[in-house]
Amino acid sequence: MARRATRDLAGQTDLFAGVDPSQLFPVRRASDNCRPLDVSLRIKTALGRALKECPDSANVIAARMSDILGREQSVDMLYAYTAPSKPEHDIPVTRLIAFVRATGAVWLYDEIVQDEGLIVMGGREAELAQLGLMRQERAALDERLLEIEKKLKVEPVRGTDVRRPGGGQRA
Repeated sequence: MARRATRDLAGQTDLFAGVDPSQLFPVRRASDNCRPLDVSLRIKTALGRALKECPDSANVIAARMSDILGREQSVDMLYAYTAPSKPEHDIPVTRLIAFVRATGAVWLYDEIVQDEGLIVMGGREAELAQLGLMRQERAALDERLLEIEKKLKVEPVRGTDVRRPGGGQRA
């Protein structure tokens, strides 16, 4: 089988050279000044926004949540979760997951973790981030391989006359 001709990549430029990685994917840092009430208010506000943006009524969303949870979810409780005036009614995690599934507002997950410096990605966006990470890891491995190869060229491995375990004597 004939070898495939190698391409000369010397003239090829890096597609992302000179581009700040934070421009490609948002970069966040954990927030030190986050108070519990701020988080509660922000989540309630986001839940309210998701409720308004969803084309379905609150009754339909509550019914979907009930189906997902396997227990009753009232519309009144749904409104209590979104009311900034009711800080004692924070939404439990299981109900939050059901709410996200019922409304389709997956962006709520990102809203919740942003103070921790985290970003929620899905689908193609997540695959692109994984690809970037894998390329960085491969570049680091290639760099380490070159270091070892250079070291071995300077100090080649020489055979010794030392007896090896198992009787590995030379003939």
